[in-house]
Amino acid sequence: MELISRSSQIMICGDSYLEIENCRRILEYNDVYLKVKTYNGLMIEIWGSGLMLSDYNTLGIAVRGKISSVEFSGRERE
Repeated sequence: MELISRSSQIMICGDSYLEIENCRRILEYNDVYLKVKTYNGLMIEIWGSGLMLSDYNTLGIAVRGKISSVEFSGRERE
């Protein structure tokens, strides 16, 4: 039996590219703000300008644009 990890990994490359693995849901999205929820309940907020989702699939998301801030919030109950 293979166990699937629901832990999220975040990779930030400079100030223009970010990947989040195991993203569960996009809660809010526009060109300056992105808020996502991971499978373990962690909330991630990304601030910047010209933000675009360049990839969205079951494994996660990729964000491109000028990233100025990444904030983590405690887990929220469903």
